Amino acid sequence: MPDIKTALSTALSSWEQDDHKIQQERKMPKQVFKPTNNVTQETFIYVRDNPLRSSGEVCNALQARGFNKGSVGSLITQFTKQGQFVKDVNGKYRAVAREYTPLKATKKFRAEGRRVNKIITKPKSEGIAALAPQVTATSQWDADTIINNIGLKQARALYDELKKLFGG
Repeated sequence: MPDIKTALSTALSSWEQDDHKIQQERKMPKQVFKPTNNVTQETFIYVRDNPLRSSGEVCNALQARGFNKGSVGSLITQFTKQGQFVKDVNGKYRAVAREYTPLKATKKFRAEGRRVNKIITKPKSEGIAALAPQVTATSQWDADTIINNIGLKQARALYDELKKLFGG
């Protein structure tokens, strides 16, 4: 029969090993679901594997695979805004990174997505002063001033009125 010191030391060492395993499990979170291919990841992979393609070419290729063409175009724009794609002067895209990283919403993007209902208020009335006739100063006019400052529709209406007055 082993002495008590040896028995305690073996028991403590086995407990320490169990604690060490538990700590390692805590550090590495378990993956709850298996990642699947989605339109975002497929768009990134396609552009990475097929550089120097236009947005239309990428959209058409991924539409043939069953993805929504509008979604692909939107994702290309988002990847470009977040610096994962680069667009050259000819409008061709290429991926900057080698590995896919999910898009992240920034405050700027989230703020643009919200709708803001603006309340339009009527200007306050000025009371009795609002009822007073508005006096506008008129300057002398001549034919050149009218011709230079009249629109096409106004000129046609003026022509018709003058024709009624003077006949013709």
